[in-house]
Amino acid sequence: MARILLMEDEVDQAVMLSLIIEKRGHQVDIAASADEAIAKADATAYDLVITDLFVQQKGVQVGSGGLRLIGFLRNGTRTGPVATERSVPIIAMSGVLGGPSEGHFLKIAETTGANIRLEKPVPPQKLHAAIDDLLKG
Repeated sequence: MARILLMEDEVDQAVMLSLIIEKRGHQVDIAASADEAIAKADATAYDLVITDLFVQQKGVQVGSGGLRLIGFLRNGTRTGPVATERSVPIIAMSGVLGGPSEGHFLKIAETTGANIRLEKPVPPQKLHAAIDDLLKG
């Protein structure tokens, strides 16, 4: 069983993804924003982080949330009692439909430190395969 941090601002998506992950016996902590995810990652040692790249901030869809979390996990200061290891595996997801920004942000996420990038909606089998691949490594 792994402890997984999931950053997803859409409640329905967060619940669905959490249930899919927990079905395999993993423990999931959900964060709805980069600030909340960073605070949790600073206080708890996670085995894996799954982040949505686009989050709502004051009603506007922006791409900085997931990238900010990835940047913190790879480069940020860790001051919490059980700080997250820099090597924590990261899955970055994007659910933007159409346009060049979807692939663009997924590539940026990979460049900045995500281990795997997935386009939403993610089939449960694909999500499980990505999780299994990162946890065994």
